Amino acid sequence: MHRYLIALLPLAMAGCQFHDVRESQKAPLPQQISEGRGIASTLCANCHGLDDQPALRHDTPPLNQVLNRYDADTLHANFEAGLKVGHPDMPEFIFGPLGADVLLTYLKSIQEPAPADG
Repeated sequence: MHRYLIALLPLAMAGCQFHDVRESQKAPLPQQISEGRGIASTLCANCHGLDDQPALRHDTPPLNQVLNRYDADTLHANFEAGLKVGHPDMPEFIFGPLGADVLLTYLKSIQEPAPADG
């Protein structure tokens, strides 16, 4: 019997982790934005800048203007399935549903209108 309990321990722990993920989906908006900013800081800022910083690559939009270029729902689906859009050396990222939710929540919180052509 003891062997069966040890064998079931990883399943029980996975269930706890799943519960934690589901609970964080109910997190307050500021926490979701913070979590999304963390993802952006780690994975996106090297090329796209962070918050209101300009893009560091000439062929990428700054994060605060990404939604001027890409539809939010399409981008969410791409984040979940594996992002491979934009410039040719854009890395492939798979964020899953929760990661996609918080990253898009962050992006929506920092968006600015497209600059006027002048």
